[in-house]
Parts: sequence; structure tokens; C-alpha cells
Amino acid sequence: MRHIRPVPSMRVERCAPILADLRDGAWLAPETWATPRALHAVLRQVAARDLSAGRLLEGHANAHRLIRAHGTPAQLAEARAAMRDGQLYGVWAADGDRPVSWDGRTLSGAKSFASGLGMARRAIVAARLQDPADPARSAGRQLVIVDVDDTRRHRPEDWDVSGMGDSCSGGFDCTGLAGQPLGAPDVYTAEPQFIGGTWRIAATTLGGVVGLLDRARAALGRRGHLEADAQLLRLAPLGIRALAADAAIVRAAEFAEGPAGRAEPERAATLSISTRLLMEELGQDAIAAVERSVGLGMFALDDPVGRMARDLACYLRQAARDAMTLRVGRDLFVGDDTFESWFDA
Repeated sequence: MRHIRPVPSMRVERCAPILADLRDGAWLAPETWATPRALHAVLRQVAARDLSAGRLLEGHANAHRLIRAHGTPAQLAEARAAMRDGQLYGVWAADGDRPVSWDGRTLSGAKSFASGLGMARRAIVAARLQDPADPARSAGRQLVIVDVDDTRRHRPEDWDVSGMGDSCSGGFDCTGLAGQPLGAPDVYTAEPQFIGGTWRIAATTLGGVVGLLDRARAALGRRGHLEADAQLLRLAPLGIRALAADAAIVRAAEFAEGPAGRAEPERAATLSISTRLLMEELGQDAIAAVERSVGLGMFALDDPVGRMARDLACYLRQAARDAMTLRVGRDLFVGDDTFESWFDA
């Protein structure tokens, strides 16, 4: 069956309640997730209710972390006040067919996979910094804070996939857009904020797994099948792994955002990547087990179990999995440190 794509106005109508819920729960205010443990819990809880909302909140928290780490006092004060007021921020890094460049005054090019179109007021975009002596050459990568509420720049039709539709994702045209540079060139990839921050994706993924299992539990309970041995044998191992993953993500979060992460940023990155890879495997296993347990009914377009499974499958497809697995393998097993030494991290 051909996937029927909602028109942009329908997407905005569906996304509006998500933004309202984030505001009503005060989830957008940085004080709500002032510590890594608190942010982990909030991301898990919000994503369990709606994975698109979790995706938006993760990007919003990432924006706050980047401005806190690299912004001026005025930029941080402005962002915190706007976030307390319920304004959503995003971080848009993926380029479209026309990579985004910054000449020191304005941007050119377009972003893809930009989440929160029509909801986010501001976003941090990563742009190629043009060399003043030769604009065709790159002088690094510059973060730029821009206003993104001009709907004429939005390309929601670019998001033509079956999952995460309520994240209001799509393309965004940056050409001619002015903004505020955030930090020095290339701070975006500095550790422990960059790869070391992927624990937030792991926490959001865990929320998606929890939400999927709860929806499957409810569906099986309505049918009177929940206590069948076959169902519990499928679901129990997933629950055990999710509980263990919760503690692992908190550990990675507190390491990355504490003094240990600043002292050993590469170790922080490895711990965070490990939790993200762990959650990708758990998410895939959860989808497969729930499909066997719930059956054909979850493939209906309006089925809540199926919708969560599609959202989770889409969210799991983060970039560069193989490269990250190789990096973890080299860090854990190649070098002078023993594998056992990682348990003291």
C-alpha cells in the first residue's frame, strides 16, 4: 500500500498539541532538567508518551547545552528566558542538497531533517564557514543561532517517511538568513558535548521502548492474552534489559556532564556511544517481539502500538552506526588500558 502523505497544514495541526503539552508540563524550562539525571528522566518520560515530543525536547535540551557551553552571557540569558516562556529551540545539523554556508553575515543553502517546523522559534544551525580570502574554501564549521519561524522557508513536504510524522520535520531554506554566531569555529564537534551528548538520544530511545512495551501490554491485556506464558517469555527479557539500560544511561550522562567528562572527554564519548548502540539493539528487539505478540492488528495505520513501533524504527536510524561501533571497539580493546578499567569510569 502506498504511504499517504499528510499535507503540511494537517501536520501543523497534529504538532500543535505536542508543543502545548511540552509547555503545559514546563518541560521546555531548563530548570525542569537542571541535572543530567533529571534530564534523562524527563526525556524517557516524555518519549514514552510520544516519541516525536521526546525528539523535539532532546533537540531543545541540546540547544541549551550548546549555548551554555559556547554562548555569550547575553545569548545564554536570552535563551533561558525564551525557554522559560515556552519557546522551542532546535539544533539542525544535517545539510540538504545545498550545504549551508556562513559568510559572517548571512547563511546560504538548506537544512534537511529539521525537526519542529512551525513549532520552533529559534534553531542552532551548523554551517560551513567561508574563508574570507577564498569563499570557495572552508575555514571550519560555525554554529549560528537563527530565527526559524518564517513559514516561507519551511519544506515539510521533504519529510516523506512513515515514522515520526508528528515531529514536524522537513527541509529549511537558510539562504539570506541572518543570525548570531555561537562560539568559535568547530566548537560543535568539541567533546564532551558532541558525541558525549549522545546519551540523550539513548534516553529518548529508552522512552520509545518503554512506550512501545506499555502500548503492547495494554493491547494484550484487552484481549486477555497478557498472562500467557508465550507473551511473558517475549516481553520479560526486554523489560529486564530496559531496566538495566536506564542505569547505564544515567551513568554515561553524569560522567559526560560532570568533572570526569571534562577531564576525560574521549572516555565520556565512548560511554555515551555505548548506551546509544545498546538502545538501538534493544529497540530493534522490542519492535520484533511486539510484532510477534500483538500481531497483524498493529499494522493498521491508526493502531497506537503500530504507530509507536514505526516512530521508534525511524528514530533508531541515527547516522554512522558502524563507525561508532568501531570507535567503541578500539577504545575498549585496543591500547594500554584493560577492559576491566572501564568499569571504574
